[in-house]
Amino acid sequence: MDRKSIERILTFGYMPHFPERNILVGYAIYLIIGTALLALPPAHRHDIAFVDNLFTAASALSTTGLSTVDIGSAYSLAGQIVILLLVQIGGIGYMTVCSYIINRTTRHPSLPTSRMLGATVGVPAGMSLRGLVNNIVHFTLIFEAAGFVALYAALRAADTPAAAWHALFLSVSSFCTAGFSLFSDSLCAFADNPGVTVPVAVLSYAGAMGFIFMTDITDKLRRPHYRVSFTSKVILLVTAVLTVGGTALLAHDMDGGLMPAFFQTMSAMTTVGFNTVGLGGLAAGPLLVLCVIMFVGASPSGTGGGVKSSSVSAVWGYVVSRLGVRRRVTFLGREIPAARVETALTTVIAYGLVLLAACVVLTYSEPYSLSESLFEATSAIGTVGLSTGITAELSVTGKIVIITLMYIGRVGVLTLGTALMARNRATRATASPADLAL
Repeated sequence: MDRKSIERILTFGYMPHFPERNILVGYAIYLIIGTALLALPPAHRHDIAFVDNLFTAASALSTTGLSTVDIGSAYSLAGQIVILLLVQIGGIGYMTVCSYIINRTTRHPSLPTSRMLGATVGVPAGMSLRGLVNNIVHFTLIFEAAGFVALYAALRAADTPAAAWHALFLSVSSFCTAGFSLFSDSLCAFADNPGVTVPVAVLSYAGAMGFIFMTDITDKLRRPHYRVSFTSKVILLVTAVLTVGGTALLAHDMDGGLMPAFFQTMSAMTTVGFNTVGLGGLAAGPLLVLCVIMFVGASPSGTGGGVKSSSVSAVWGYVVSRLGVRRRVTFLGREIPAARVETALTTVIAYGLVLLAACVVLTYSEPYSLSESLFEATSAIGTVGLSTGITAELSVTGKIVIITLMYIGRVGVLTLGTALMARNRATRATASPADLAL
């Protein structure tokens, strides 16, 4: 089989002029396939409504973790396997999987395939796209395997039934920042068990900080004189600020103090979405703090969602430069190109507008407070998965709104806008995540 045939099979035969449209169609096809598989009788233990199967498939593919049913009891082993496969595909990206297979089988991916991958993975100057694809797959397998071993030991020590399956599911879900758990209370039962919470946190940070960061760190360890990219420095700084700041702000509002505050901050920032405490009883203040952290989210080329640390740093640099009446936009002493600043501003504004529109619909369609609706919507578009407990009680309209937000959060609001609005490449603004890699 030649290269073009393999590419057409992996991309469902859809090779448009705009790679962003392929991304939209590709994820939509995976969503339809996932929903159809979950609707099959062997996949569930009792009747599940179509909208709930669609919701679960969208949540898994977008690596969100919100669920209208208890997946541990509602779905059979076959259904849980489907969910886990969707999480894995969504976590590293279906175009990354396609590119990796093409690299291994043909050695020479075509220009359209490279463009489609470039539209989903931001690559800093000087870093090979092909090398990054290989690293993404290899790092994923290594971290998930190590996570499985650590979690299996902890769950077996805790006398957890089917410890191996729970460990595998939890490891993949953590690294892909999906937040799906086969336990009905997420990880509340393991709140005081560091053997579970520590591996989950490590896997989540690794997935959320992204493959650019991990590639940089690996190269630095191999070659002491290697210069870490500016993108990795930004990722490390924003991650540290959000972790420390969020933990400090939440510590006095959560029972147990520092550790639950850290875990929930980590969960919101990495967009993994696990919780070790119930969030339904939190006041508006800590819910708003978590909303801000979820909105910022993870880092470029990672498995998490949100507007990304690179966008926030560029917007911060823009605001500081304008307040200082300076023409040059800088961050950490480094000038940020105008195109990247414009893309970051567009990302933040577009996410904000979509989130606002969703909140308006939810406040009219659902009997919940504004803070609960805002939290649910922010969690969905940030592909986080944290909830105050209202997900299962949403109306059909509310579920469709959340499904739409999860889909937009996975493909990216700029990818969606470009795919729907661009008419010719010569006049459209560059909107790929590559612009967000500083």
